[in-house]
Amino acid sequence: MTVSDTKTFLLNLVELCVTVFRGPDADTWSKMADSGLPELLDRVQGIPGFPAAPVRGLAKALSDCRRTGGFSPLETEYVRLFIACPGGVPAPLYQSCHQDTQPRTMGQSALDMQSRLDEAGLEISLPSNEPPDHLTIELEYLFFLLSEEWFRDASRAGRGIDFASTVMLPWVRRFRNAVAAADPHPVFLHTADIAVVMLEALVKT
Repeated sequence: MTVSDTKTFLLNLVELCVTVFRGPDADTWSKMADSGLPELLDRVQGIPGFPAAPVRGLAKALSDCRRTGGFSPLETEYVRLFIACPGGVPAPLYQSCHQDTQPRTMGQSALDMQSRLDEAGLEISLPSNEPPDHLTIELEYLFFLLSEEWFRDASRAGRGIDFASTVMLPWVRRFRNAVAAADPHPVFLHTADIAVVMLEALVKT
């Protein structure tokens, strides 16, 4: 597999994580199970040194969902893990909630992220009024940076990798551990694992 193929694969993983952590509907889950994950699983075999286990685990977890009755339980689990849960949300989708400081939404990381978006001329695409340090917003910003420097403007080289290593990887590791501690459905744990290994792979490029 060429360097370009590897970069495209990593961008596809970014898109996968955006889709899962935005909360797909049943039709999107079905498409991921039928074509998206089998294709990624086939391609990951050709990426030297990339851990295939999380991709393989997610593919199996979605296949098991289809076999045991469908994807509707994933909607309930998404709400429990990330949106609302008695006793507190186990794994909020915001960087501000996974810092060394007191967890809260609209913290400094949200203000910093808004500045990055403003500088790049980007607007938040989520339909609700989400803080800008939402995981999927940061992932989409990462996708933008990597696409720019890899395929359009070499003078921007290093910006995406720097954002992945200094901003995203530390808190996404904490987020992944919070998901794991909440007895999650395997779909969400494997996707959190994919987010971590994808960021780690970017840091090594």
